Amino acid sequence: MLRYTVPTMTINYKPYEERTPDDQYHNLLRAIRDRGKDKTPVHVRLDENKGSGHQRSRELSGFMLQYDLANGFPLLPIRNLRKPTVGVLGEILGFLNGGRTLEQLESYGMPRFFWEAWVTKEKCAQFGLEEGDLGLGSYGQTLRRMPTPEGEFDQVIALERSMKAKPYLRTHVLSTWNAPYALGDMEQGFPRKVVVAPCHGNFVHFILFDEAKELQMTHTQRSADAPVGLQFNLVEWAAVGMMFAHILGYTFTTYTHFLSNPHIYDVQNEAVDELLKREPRRLPTVTLEPDREVQHVFDFKPEDFKIADDYDPHPWLKIPTPI
Repeated sequence: MLRYTVPTMTINYKPYEERTPDDQYHNLLRAIRDRGKDKTPVHVRLDENKGSGHQRSRELSGFMLQYDLANGFPLLPIRNLRKPTVGVLGEILGFLNGGRTLEQLESYGMPRFFWEAWVTKEKCAQFGLEEGDLGLGSYGQTLRRMPTPEGEFDQVIALERSMKAKPYLRTHVLSTWNAPYALGDMEQGFPRKVVVAPCHGNFVHFILFDEAKELQMTHTQRSADAPVGLQFNLVEWAAVGMMFAHILGYTFTTYTHFLSNPHIYDVQNEAVDELLKREPRRLPTVTLEPDREVQHVFDFKPEDFKIADDYDPHPWLKIPTPI
């Protein structure tokens, strides 16, 4: 019986001691503090959040994080994310498998509390959805079953086929944004059909250099809760880059993360003060090591990702975020 052999590492890391501590995330938090503008966000305007103590957000327009992956994987060491990373990987794999309901996402390893508060009976009813349903405009639905006049379109399968057949193209793109359902417009007859308009994965571009067998990736995020959600979104989409590199037999070299609207909520200010006191540290080694042959990105599992012992984070810090 033939044994499956793990191919060459999808990221060629420098030795840990040769890596440079990464301060990009600290710079982002400072930029929001220094250059951002105060705003009364949607959470404050909801009756259900009256009296919560949350009054405003501080928001920035446009910021870029770029990771030379040889210098480490963007699993930030600013607080210990080792344990929640397993659930984060379960979430993105649930989306890549077309997961749309709370139960479906749970089945891929995502903890229930990630989405439970967003898909209550009351919140779903506002968008004509059943309890537990993220909606027609949600991540998994759009990635795997995007509605078109000709039928449902599977972006992930189409992208895999395109990458393998014509890696030199500049059209290797995924998007989680379906405007008729995520934005909606009742005057055109399109009610919004999503509990949370997709915050990340809005435009994901894979740039392949087929002669060098190299994959680079850019990712545009519409809205980023910088102290909480962004830390996990970096892991999710960098992991997606690793998975595509693996099935192609390429090396993943550069990950660029564009932030359109990063923000800090006022209830997070104390935690952000603490984060900024913590010195930047080196980024860790994360490898992709399935024990079987994997042909599609949606066939991976959270346990296929291994966080090395060189992950040296600051202690976990609980940070609030409005719902």
